[in-house]
Amino acid sequence: MTTKKHTILFLVGGDSPERDVSIESGKSMYEALKKKGYKVIVADPGRPEIPPTEDPAKMFEASQITAEPPIIGENIFASRAAFLEYLCGFEKLQFDVVFNALHGGVGEDGTLQACLDFLGISYTGSGALACALAMNKSLSKHLVSSRGVPLAEGFVIKEDELEMADIEQRIQDEVGFPVVIKPNQQGSSVGVSIVDEPGGLHEAFSKAAPLDRAFLVERYIEGTEVTASILGNEALPLLEIRTKEGFYDYRNKYTPGANEYLVPAPIDAKTTEAIQTSALRAYHALGCRAYARVDFRLAKDCRHYFLEINTLPGMTASSLVPKAAKAAGIDFSELVERILHLSLETR
Repeated sequence: MTTKKHTILFLVGGDSPERDVSIESGKSMYEALKKKGYKVIVADPGRPEIPPTEDPAKMFEASQITAEPPIIGENIFASRAAFLEYLCGFEKLQFDVVFNALHGGVGEDGTLQACLDFLGISYTGSGALACALAMNKSLSKHLVSSRGVPLAEGFVIKEDELEMADIEQRIQDEVGFPVVIKPNQQGSSVGVSIVDEPGGLHEAFSKAAPLDRAFLVERYIEGTEVTASILGNEALPLLEIRTKEGFYDYRNKYTPGANEYLVPAPIDAKTTEAIQTSALRAYHALGCRAYARVDFRLAKDCRHYFLEINTLPGMTASSLVPKAAKAAGIDFSELVERILHLSLETR
């Protein structure tokens, strides 16, 4: 493993509904990289009026994950254009690698990764194709299912198919209530609803509709949420999430004290091995690199069902990957540095 201390362009914030999560993750990861002795230049693609800087206090000031995702302004494309202009002059900036701490949107769906590939800039995490596949829940489920990873029954509804009577009938025929309804390409449980009966369909789709053009409808699996973090080609200890109220939605994910996290998860050895095997199969099916987090539902009969794979999982104080890494004896600063090294080794 190389010992060179690279100069890092650290990306945080951005213009997705997960912007606040990115900033909170970014603060911790920035401090870890500085602790390890790296020169870190911080840039926020969502705030081009703030020049990239080695003193990012202004970018991190007053950052807080609120109970609801932020509403993003209308100047998205102007901000992106300004950021791309900056990237195109990267040779003058003298950085070695981009550390991507963005979450959701173009920072995670392969768009940014493709731009960096085009410019020949090294970056952390998975490549453009893996990110695009992982962000598209229906495509990723199709691929992981081909590797023998179990799924809950479900189907995709497009924005021009939102006739509630037709959707209700299809649910009754193919899935059965209760169901989970979610945008096909969002993270952090943004826009997700659990619908127990037909009367809740309109509200659920109204919640999801502004966020995407396609929506996933799946059978709700009674049980618990279990995550498998992958570092390199190693599955870290499983983590079980128990919410104190409701389900593991955006509000619960980022409200301190709203959940109980059990790691290693209190699951028998056979089930643990089965889930970790499925996680690695999903990770390799999509071609992920360096690290990722794979989420499952674990039913009461101990059968597990793939939910999604996150190529840029949260790294806040309450995030799941750092908890799993800690259970494996990897402290936070070491985890961040290993993500950097693993990313460079696989490029």
